[in-house]
Amino acid sequence: MKTPSRFRFSCFIPCFIPGFILLFTALLMVFSPAPVFANPVAVTLYPNDGKIIEQFTLPLQTDNGQHSVQFAIPIHAAKDTLAVNTLSDRGMRITSVTVEEQVMPPAPEADALKSQLKELKQKKSEQETRIKANSAFIDFWMTRAKTQPETAENAESAENLGNAVKKGITSAYDDIYIRNQTIEDLDKEIREIEKKLSALTGAAKNRWQVTVFLAGEPQPAIDLTASYHMANCGWRPTYTINARPAESALDLNWYAETFQNTGTDWSRVDITIATARPMVRPDPPALRDWIIQPVTHIARSQAKSARLMAEESMMAMAPKMGADAAGPPSEPAREAGFSFDTYALGSHSVKSGDTRRFTIREMNIKADFTYLIRPQAAPQAFLSARLNPEKDTFIPLPNGQAAFLLDSAFIANRYFSMHDPEENLFFGSDPQVAVTLTTLEKKSNETGLLFGKKRYDWGWKIVVDNFKTHNIDVRMEDAAPQIRDERIKLTESFDAIQPEKEDHLLKWKFSIAPGKKQALEYGFSVAYPDDMDVSFGGR
Repeated sequence: MKTPSRFRFSCFIPCFIPGFILLFTALLMVFSPAPVFANPVAVTLYPNDGKIIEQFTLPLQTDNGQHSVQFAIPIHAAKDTLAVNTLSDRGMRITSVTVEEQVMPPAPEADALKSQLKELKQKKSEQETRIKANSAFIDFWMTRAKTQPETAENAESAENLGNAVKKGITSAYDDIYIRNQTIEDLDKEIREIEKKLSALTGAAKNRWQVTVFLAGEPQPAIDLTASYHMANCGWRPTYTINARPAESALDLNWYAETFQNTGTDWSRVDITIATARPMVRPDPPALRDWIIQPVTHIARSQAKSARLMAEESMMAMAPKMGADAAGPPSEPAREAGFSFDTYALGSHSVKSGDTRRFTIREMNIKADFTYLIRPQAAPQAFLSARLNPEKDTFIPLPNGQAAFLLDSAFIANRYFSMHDPEENLFFGSDPQVAVTLTTLEKKSNETGLLFGKKRYDWGWKIVVDNFKTHNIDVRMEDAAPQIRDERIKLTESFDAIQPEKEDHLLKWKFSIAPGKKQALEYGFSVAYPDDMDVSFGGR
């Protein structure tokens, strides 16, 4: 006997409705205009931010004859830097793009977490209530014991009461301890639930909704590429520089320390670093007015020369550098640009929050080592290295933190950059090279053949001891006297080693064999009218 069709349909409805709802929900999610995310396919990291490139294949949406597709980018993206292009020059073309902030609803599991959090807080409240009750019980009997009258007729009853109270108080303290342990466990669970809930409902879950409007022959799906900048990722250069004077060389290792805090994990992303980000201004700068007029001179103290300040800054110590990490065995290829260079690091997977270090170059550079001494300023010999790289292998290096080592022994951390093929680096003072300054003469003379004239004489002896096991080259410097009045006459006195004069500096150059010393003497004398008061510049 066949079942009537009406009966079959009525039996089918209860089974069909739940399945239809699930199917409708799934179709709604697929064809809904809600934007979708894509995993980055390429990233270019700059010193201050990163350029993210993503690819999308999106279903075309049509509303009243207007075609569009939608996708989402992270809320941390700089929306003004967004660029969207189609992957094919055939079919549809982009006519306009809009970007709007979209508040994402909490994930479905957020409600379950809220319910669980409420239950845990209720349990904690119950434990705290019992602790308060036990504390009140203890306080009551402790107060009662202090006010109990001590008479002979109630001594026995007081003792019995005391034993009972003692037992009750001990039990209350034990119960408080157990409940405090329970509260600690509940607090730990509450913190974990709150952390998960914050991740699901936090502001970082907002996003930029991008709508791309298109024109042309409709396509079932549109392939797009989008690029944008984010400020919470990038890289910084770090270096390890090991000087080897005995071999006239130094080892220079260049690393790229990358950071990724975008909130999205990168899976097999092609990473490139750029030594600088081009700054593009859309409009030319305005011209300033050219005004020529009298000025009021302001007295200023004489500053040190730029050259001396630069050398002193190279000698100065700087903040510490991050720890080393291993890098890939192969060196990234360099691509020279118009205003900066790029280095391809290859394909990598990087989780959000990770900091990684990649090896960019491991270089062995020839160098000329010299000990710079300035006895009038400090009794120390500073080791300097003038780089002498092969011209075809020289590459400019951006400013970054560097660890300086001498024969693999740590010297200091300070900033380093290399833009000059003949860069000069300092590796601190060497205790195996001793410098001694002795004043031979420092006096005034107003009598003798130069009657009617005043005279002042200086004389010094410098001794440099080489306690090292190899020959060293030394460059000694001192300030040359600068005469600012033609009535003041200067006389110089140098021994066998004559200095070179450059930029008001005296420069001596000499070599010292291992275990030997070098001594040299020099001095000055000035004569000036007896009616003149002269400043000797602190000497």
